[in-house]
Amino acid sequence: MPEESVSNFADVLFDTRLSAWSELELRRLETGRLLNAWQWKSSLSADFPLIACLMGGTGTGKSTLFNSLAGREISEVGTRRPCTRQAVILCDERWAGDLALCPCLGTAQDPSSIVTHRSPDLTHLILVDSPDFDSVQLENRRTAEDFFIISDLVVFVTSQGKYGDLAGHEVLERAVRWGKEIIVVMNRVASTDAFDDFHGSLKTKGFVPEPVRVESVNSFPTLIPGLRDREEFSRLFRSEKTAQQGERIRTRELSILREQTASGLEELEEMVDAQAKRIAALNERIKVFQADAGREMELRLDIIVTRDVEAHIQQRLSQLLRKYDILYVPRMMVRSAVKKIFHTVWDFVGGSSGPAEGNSRDDEMIRRDLEEAKPAARLKPVEEAVAHLNRQVAEALSSDPSLDDLRKVALTDVKRFDGEKIRGLYDEAFPGIEHLLEEEFKHFRDGLSTGDEMKLYGSYTLWALVMITFEIVVGGGFTLLDAVLDTVIMPFIPKWLLNLKILDVLREMGRKVDEEHRKALRGILDKQAELYGTAFSGLIPDEEARAEMRRLREGLRETVSKPATAR
Repeated sequence: MPEESVSNFADVLFDTRLSAWSELELRRLETGRLLNAWQWKSSLSADFPLIACLMGGTGTGKSTLFNSLAGREISEVGTRRPCTRQAVILCDERWAGDLALCPCLGTAQDPSSIVTHRSPDLTHLILVDSPDFDSVQLENRRTAEDFFIISDLVVFVTSQGKYGDLAGHEVLERAVRWGKEIIVVMNRVASTDAFDDFHGSLKTKGFVPEPVRVESVNSFPTLIPGLRDREEFSRLFRSEKTAQQGERIRTRELSILREQTASGLEELEEMVDAQAKRIAALNERIKVFQADAGREMELRLDIIVTRDVEAHIQQRLSQLLRKYDILYVPRMMVRSAVKKIFHTVWDFVGGSSGPAEGNSRDDEMIRRDLEEAKPAARLKPVEEAVAHLNRQVAEALSSDPSLDDLRKVALTDVKRFDGEKIRGLYDEAFPGIEHLLEEEFKHFRDGLSTGDEMKLYGSYTLWALVMITFEIVVGGGFTLLDAVLDTVIMPFIPKWLLNLKILDVLREMGRKVDEEHRKALRGILDKQAELYGTAFSGLIPDEEARAEMRRLREGLRETVSKPATAR
């Protein structure tokens, strides 16, 4: 398994506001521990010693048993419980370096707890006195869990006073379920009835071997002389036999650990997928709301042509023609008229400072005209559409208790667009439209005679027609422009300009402006909807992270179980 795969898994995170965060985080931590353990154990050489972990609850005499098996006093034995706060490890000095890389020995583990030796009878075995699995300290319980995961052999220690504890039974049942090599020890036995009762309960759980019985003594010894020589334990210290069994046990343990890790990843995937489906289902509903709001917006965009509307357009065009007639009579900027038009439209739609040609009185008049034209873009339909979308989302979230966590996220993380924000987004959506207008005029000029082209440049009517076309389209839609071109606008156009088919040019320009205008409005509605999707999807790992989990699981399931080779 590539190291970067495990490293990438560490980046899998969940937002704490998710209602299922506790379950997700617990599964993520457990799976991460399994991955780290698998990565470490699968990298060990074939002759690495078996790891025998003594596991027991508070006050079961586990540390005494550890010292007894080690043959000397190593682990502190105390009357105050819990005593073992971190793992104490007995290891041949040859393997200390590999052991130091064990993921169980994190920052909370004092390196001094690794005790090295040169005893030939312990070469093939690493003894671990793990913390009490029922410790009140969470870190102790986690460390005990870590050593359970990497163990090749579990020496489960209980006592006459603790054998009925639920925590002990859960650990033992898990060891059986994993298929671990197990030696069960009942320590401090003072009653045969208690021992038989314990043995009987093991049989009902499918654990057939009789537990090792260690009699009670009157004191709390640091070790029990001769315990290591008992047949039940002495097989652990027969180097030749341990070495023979080591490959079989190690191979099986790696297989078990690989399958447990893959199962952990699969369970985490299922939990994440459940969240992803919940969020995806909500996002799909939001898309439906968005489509409904969009359709209603489209219906409101076109203004019905009435006599009042026609009269307003006539009045506005007359006003523009008078203004630009006065402006252009001096003909001081005839040669740059078209350029001025394009630069000024760019100023309107892009928010730049306007043409580079000075600050003359005519420039100022055009700028004032453009300021007056800005409100011509009718944004009420998109404001209503955005409000309708937000209202539908709020109702959907409030009506379903299972979405309460997402409702809270929407309240805090999703900004609702107001009129000012919508106006800003609309203005941002139009940079570049001057190129569209310029292209239309280029097509229009193609084929014109020199005389017609000069007349076009010198006509003050040109700007007025561009302005009124833009205002009509963004204020009432292309349908309105198409309806009034022949009846309202044409009477104001000089015959020579009509002969140049200016109406066709204005109609095509209006159609394209209308298309961009509606696209901008739809884009604003889309952005509001996207804010919800982004906020909700950001609560869980993205698709790339989920794909990495799948690859990890599939890679583990495809791994062929075989002994590790010497490095």
